[in-house]
Parts: sequence; structure tokens; C-alpha cells
Amino acid sequence: MPTEPTREDAPDARTAFARAEWRIWIPLAALIFALLALVVIPMFRTRLVEPLHANLQSAVEPGRSLVTRIHVALAMEGALLHSVMEHRDTLLIARYHGSVADEMTAYAELRPLVGQLGPVARREFRELTALQVGWHSAIEEYLAGAPTARRAKDPFHSAEYEELLLAASRLDEALSTEADRRWGEIAATNRAQGWISAVVGILALGAALIVGWLGRRLSKFAVTAENRRAELQKAVEARARIMRGVSHDLKNPLNAILGYTELLEEGVKGQLNAGQKESLFRIRKSVESLLLLIDDILDLSRTESGHLRVVPSKTQILPIIRETIEEHWASAAAAGQRLEAQLPSDIPAFKTDPQRVQQILGNLLSNAIKYTPVGGQITVRAGVKRRDGETGEPRWAAIEVIDTGPGIPTDQLETIFDEFSRLKIHQDKPGAGLGLAIARRISHLLGGSLTAEKADAQGSVFTLWLPMR
Repeated sequence: MPTEPTREDAPDARTAFARAEWRIWIPLAALIFALLALVVIPMFRTRLVEPLHANLQSAVEPGRSLVTRIHVALAMEGALLHSVMEHRDTLLIARYHGSVADEMTAYAELRPLVGQLGPVARREFRELTALQVGWHSAIEEYLAGAPTARRAKDPFHSAEYEELLLAASRLDEALSTEADRRWGEIAATNRAQGWISAVVGILALGAALIVGWLGRRLSKFAVTAENRRAELQKAVEARARIMRGVSHDLKNPLNAILGYTELLEEGVKGQLNAGQKESLFRIRKSVESLLLLIDDILDLSRTESGHLRVVPSKTQILPIIRETIEEHWASAAAAGQRLEAQLPSDIPAFKTDPQRVQQILGNLLSNAIKYTPVGGQITVRAGVKRRDGETGEPRWAAIEVIDTGPGIPTDQLETIFDEFSRLKIHQDKPGAGLGLAIARRISHLLGGSLTAEKADAQGSVFTLWLPMR
């Protein structure tokens, strides 16, 4: 038969599971990072490239067109001036002034664009505008002079005119350099994006392969875990069946022993002396203890196999508490203890199983009476409370059983709820250590919990938490 995992196996299982979780999350995180990078990198490239494209379209290319207009205007002006000198035609002078106006318009449109370019282009533009101002001033003086004086010098073939044309060419070259620089930056950004995307793609592919491999391993692990869970479930069910069968087979002869013992105590088989009556009394008490232990084992078996029924109904909890206290008052008095209740005037009704609440509370009171010394006190309190860390309206009915017994060490406040767990200082007391384990499991079935803590002075506080909503 498959065996149930021991408590010592649990930390190793948790450690192995934690390692498996990290092995899964690392490649998965790498895959997510790679996919995000594949989305973010093009966006980042666009943010870098768009300003360069915008600058090319709004400044560099229009600037080169305007420089070409200036070149054309200068060539036209030179040709017209040459014709004016040869033919002295006033109509040609008007055409010259029209060409100059077009040149000035090009300068006016080019000035704000050059401000968006590099220092070389701005310097060349300043030199060009200075040269054109000087040359046009000289031409105006020439045209204003006498016709005979105009033949003295041909402006079309002057050094100033050639320098002006060279300055316009240098500005055009500077604009070409700016355009090449921007296209180079765009190309470099695209290449960088290509390389980064390739590396990230390889990373994503590798991470996807690792995730796929881990997925297959996890699938096998899940199948193995499911098989082990099924085996464990079968083992639990088998143990529950064995416990129920054995308990049933034990209860029948024990009930027979108890029945014959009672008959003997009643004198059916003749009068008994004091020693015989004492022996029969001890036999009867031992049988009753065994029957109680069997009932505990049956309850434990039912909680493990899911066969313990909980029947919630709208319940007034205070009468249940008072009734349970009255049932244990005589036992506390016989043990020389004071059993008292500190209950509020009212607790709103809520849905729970009153029979199971009474079972848990009875178990807690029996333990308190068993472990509290003579002269001690047992107090039952109840109220509506919040649990630690909660805010808002209280939504828990808390039933506390407080004793003045020897108390529970802090490091064993949880282990006392394990099956067959008993403190060393309680080894001389009767019991198998099942009551608290059963009580906590039933509290979970009710949607609540059962907790233990040390009392402020001496003793222990057991609290049954029941949800009111």
C-alpha cells in the first residue's frame, strides 16, 4: 500500500518546488523581456529617426531648393547685366530688378531654415548674404551711372560676381553635407535596430525553446504529481476504510464488554465485594475511554476522506455556548476548578453548523478541565471581532476558552494541532492527541479556524473563529 508522506519530507518537497518555480520564471521572464523589446525597439527607433526625417523634409531639402533658386537668379542677373551693357535696354534693367526680387525672396525664405542646420551652413549663409549685399550695391551704383561709364566694367565677369557664385556653391555643399549626415544617422539607427532585433529575436527563440522544454518537464511533473496524488488519495481512503472497519469491529466487542460489566455491577451474577466493584469500575472506565478514542478516530477518518458532514443553518450562537458550558460545569466542579462565562448580551445570528460548533467547544472545555490544576479557572468569552490585519466592519464570531493551566510553549502552538501530538508535560494525562486535530479540521469545514496562544499571565487561550458572512 502506498505510504503517506511524512512531515520531514515536506521541506524537501517545498524546496524542490521553489527551485522548479525559479527555473520556470527565469526563461519566462527572458521571453517576456524579449517580446517587449521587439515592441519597444521599433518605437524607440521611430522616436530617433522621425526628427531626422522631419529636419530633412522641413529644412535641408527646402534649403537646397532655395539655394538652387539663388544660383539661377544670380545667373539670370549676370546675363541681363551683360545684355544691358551691350544694348543699353531699359526693359532688360526691369527684368534684372525682377530677378533680384526673386533672389531676395529666396534669401528671406532660406534664413529661418538655415537656423535649423549646423554651424557650417549658418556661416556660409552669413558670408553669402554679405557678399550679395556688396555686389548688389555695386551694381546699383553702376546702373545709376552714365551710359558711357557702364562700358568701363562688365559686372558679369567681375571677381565679386564669381566670389558670390562660389559662396552660393559652398552653401549648397554645406547643405548637402547636412543631408548626408542625417541620412547617415538614419542608416546607423536602422542598422543598430536590425542588430538589436536580431539579438533579441535569438534571445526570444532561446527562451521560447527553454520554456517549451520546461513545459514538457512540468507536464511530466504534473502527471507524476497527479499519479502520486491519486495514490495518496487511495492510501487515505484505504486508511479511512481500515480505520472505519477496525473501529466498527472494535466497538462491537467493547460495547459487549461494557454491557456485561454493567450487569455485573448491578449484581445480576451475585453480590460483589468492594474489591470486585472497584475492578469492574476501572474496566468500565477503560472501555468508555476506548470507545471515545474510537469515536475520535472515526471523526478523523471522516474529515480526511471528506465524509464528515457539515449542515449550516441560521444559528444563535450564545445558547449553544451556554448549553455546552452547562454540560461541562459538573466536570469542572469535580476537578476543583471554576468554570465561568463572560458573554455579551447579544451576537447576531449567522449561518453555521450548531452541532459541530458544540463539538469543537466541548473538546476545548474537556481539554481545559483535563490540564488545568485544582483551584484553577476556566473562562469562556465570546464576541464579534476583526482578525489581525483586517479593517472595516468586524465579521468574525470569536469564542475563546481561557485556562490557567501550565500553558503551551510558543514553538509548539501549532504542532499541538497535529494528529497524535501531545506535549511532554501532558504525557501522564489520558488521551491520544486527536481532539485538537479534529477540532481544527472541523473549524476549517465551517469556514473558520482554531488558533492557540499563550495567556497574558499563565495558561492558554484557544479561539474558535467563525465567519458571520
